[in-house]
Amino acid sequence: SQPLLTQNRVVPLDWTDYNGHMNESRYLDSFSQATDRMMEIIGCDAEYIENGGSYFTVESHIRYLDEAHAGDAFQVKTTVIQGEGKKMHLWHEMYSGDRLLSTGDTLLLHVDLKTRRSSPPAPHIEANLVKLAEAHAALPAPEGLGRGVGAPR
Repeated sequence: SQPLLTQNRVVPLDWTDYNGHMNESRYLDSFSQATDRMMEIIGCDAEYIENGGSYFTVESHIRYLDEAHAGDAFQVKTTVIQGEGKKMHLWHEMYSGDRLLSTGDTLLLHVDLKTRRSSPPAPHIEANLVKLAEAHAALPAPEGLGRGVGAPR
């Protein structure tokens, strides 16, 4: 019934840029790793992928809300917004302690790796994803969900 912890780590020194804070590409990398962890949680693991099914990201939107610096601990918590059919819609929030650093709104489609086209996931994958989406549906809608670049708040 709560967002899932999908990443827990420390900002390495080589993730910082000339401004002394975490480089924007590392936020995307962190959210990508959180998505990979979510895929493992629902059963879309290495064996499933070897057998020809996976999810491909089709759209992402990141909001940079606060700075992270080398040595800062951070966590990513993930909410499943949608999970039925071919779609997996995830909402990631990156925190350092109680500070919300960034959000990632990510839409993925299930793909048949042989045809490279969208396809329905295996029934157990969809069932696991739907179960999480239903549990997370009781949570308040995240601020910024579905927001495009430059859209008013």
